Amino acid sequence: MKLLLVLTEFPPRIGGMQTHALRLATALSARGHAIRVQTYRTCTRIERREGPLFDSRLDFPVYRDLSRLSHERNLKLIEEHVKRFEPDVVYCSTIFYGEVAKRCGVPVVARSVGNDVLRPWIVYPFRMFSGLVGASWFEGRIYRFFRSLDYPERVETIWREFRRERMIISAQCHASILANSQYTATLLRDIGVEDGVIEQVTGGVDSASFVRASAAECIELRAELGLGSNDWVLLTACRLVKKKGLDFLIDSMTMIRERIPNAVLVIVGSGREHKKLRRLVTSHGLGDVVRFLGRIPHESVARLYSLADVFVLASRVWIDPVTGLRDAETMGRVLCEANAACVPVVASRSGGIPSVIEHGKNGLLFTPEDTDSLVHCLASLYQNVELSHRMIEHGRRTSIERFDWRHIVDAHMRVFERIVRKREVQADEVS
Repeated sequence: MKLLLVLTEFPPRIGGMQTHALRLATALSARGHAIRVQTYRTCTRIERREGPLFDSRLDFPVYRDLSRLSHERNLKLIEEHVKRFEPDVVYCSTIFYGEVAKRCGVPVVARSVGNDVLRPWIVYPFRMFSGLVGASWFEGRIYRFFRSLDYPERVETIWREFRRERMIISAQCHASILANSQYTATLLRDIGVEDGVIEQVTGGVDSASFVRASAAECIELRAELGLGSNDWVLLTACRLVKKKGLDFLIDSMTMIRERIPNAVLVIVGSGREHKKLRRLVTSHGLGDVVRFLGRIPHESVARLYSLADVFVLASRVWIDPVTGLRDAETMGRVLCEANAACVPVVASRSGGIPSVIEHGKNGLLFTPEDTDSLVHCLASLYQNVELSHRMIEHGRRTSIERFDWRHIVDAHMRVFERIVRKREVQADEVS
């Protein structure tokens, strides 16, 4: 099968979308399919330095030619690749490029993580001046300006209705959309995508790479981070942004410690809320209770799960008070990783999290921003070792049988093959 993969976010950048893109592309290539990847052009010095070396190690070509600003320019570039490569299917990591199906007569499949519906980041949706907007010299300056803003979401209000309209038109052109959760599937239905087009594919974790460390190794790792062997460690790993609910989690630590006196919170990640969260820790007098580890490379995070007694994700649906835009946890890949790493999970019943965590089986769910509900779940695990072990066992099994990458790739292949077979049948009927 020939597959054109439009993976806008791709390594050497680090993140969930980049991890998904690389895993999928590598697996499809390893299965013998002819693929080529289209992604954003490099915009930073690190990307320009590391990108060529990274690409040279892959066994498929990567074209770093897409614009972060000009939507129309990207459609034309994808069309050019379709004409030269003649793929059986075009696969996109967002729902923004479904119009290629109408323009080129090739089926387009997309993955949706929900935020492409909630916040359609089609920066410049117009045809007029699209060439200028997509020029590398212009884009570089504008992109650096965006990155310098404390709250670039304010920019999202510009042409919002035009961008949303373009997103909806595109979404309705797809042959299939793989939604990462039931929450995302509902968002797609709400903008007019037919049920038969949507397929839910939740997960994405390399279960084999998450092996629980021995007791001695856990003690050693805790010592490295200044944690005591008797500390009951709550671990969370996420971007430090509003929707992750870290301010709520820190606010709740005083009540948590009333029930669990040896509880400590370890936060892995970086983001714009970092300074505010540190000030919050200081104001609560929790300097010895809350630890910030900063940004950790993804390949090193697996080791950190071993120091945890419980993994906590306190996400909520955040509505920006100025723009009115929603930001939600549409799945939560770290929950899949915690299951794989044999760490009990406590997470909020928010967004797409219930598509990952089934309450009482591979984790416990609490009411978003409800401290009593959170404390009850944590205390249940703390006081009931049998419950904790049951969560670990079920979570590990779920990660292997449902969330592992091989299942994600298989699900993609089933969709691709179904679409290709349908086209072949239609071609036979016409002939």
